[in-house]
Amino acid sequence: MARMFPTSDPSLPLYKSLIVQGDYHPSAPIHMCLSVPAGTKALLLSSARQALIRSLWEYNDEWLLTNSGTGNTCQSSSEVDIFYPPTPNHLVVLLSAFRTYKASDPVPLDAKATLDSVPSLLVLHELSAYFLPINENKPHTIASYLQLVSHALALASFLSPESQTPMRFALFDSQLDKLKLPVLRTPTVPAFDGEENGDEAPRPESVAFVAHKYFEWVGTFDRSDPETDSPSDGSGIRRCTFTLHKQGSDIQSDIVWRWSEVPEQTHSRCGKHAITFAW
Repeated sequence: MARMFPTSDPSLPLYKSLIVQGDYHPSAPIHMCLSVPAGTKALLLSSARQALIRSLWEYNDEWLLTNSGTGNTCQSSSEVDIFYPPTPNHLVVLLSAFRTYKASDPVPLDAKATLDSVPSLLVLHELSAYFLPINENKPHTIASYLQLVSHALALASFLSPESQTPMRFALFDSQLDKLKLPVLRTPTVPAFDGEENGDEAPRPESVAFVAHKYFEWVGTFDRSDPETDSPSDGSGIRRCTFTLHKQGSDIQSDIVWRWSEVPEQTHSRCGKHAITFAW
């Protein structure tokens, strides 16, 4: 079962598309990729390699520290392919290039984008990082973000007929609630002769409101600050909540998980407190 934690419980309900927002723990997309069924692959496409590595190092998931690089996880981790497209354009090209290998296929395939089998999971990680901070020299719009989502959905639809199990698509974006982009670009020249350019910039709108409509499920993380009686280094217990809402359903049917992130003793691999999950 799909999960975002080291243990199989709690597990996510069956889904085709899922968007995860809010202050999720950095290891959540890694656990999701490792939870794919045995013998299937997962694709993780992240907007920034260093940011992903740094967030995992600073968080110190105890399970990952203990098990990564060992025989317990070598098989499952070998089934996870990670790519780091540096710009939205690179991401679009990569999503468009993915193909599964067929000996009879006459079309030359890109070796790096050729998959030996259809992945069971596609994860996009931190798309908002492509658009934040807002750069006036690169006038992105809401459609710029949605284009990336649409290409990912198109890839899942394109590859799924070749597999008995449809490819699931998950998007993790901790900054989505902060991302606001204009609906339209400001014209660089007047649309009509004699028309003066106005000084008013287009009003930015919430990207999350529109992006949610592309997904079957919307998950929201909320993590509290360390408790007041915790050490001054910020390593105290955090109370966490995850709310999972199925689009079109009543909020009364939402799935809610609650747990605590507890810093354990200093881990031998990093010399710092490691985080465990207490339910």
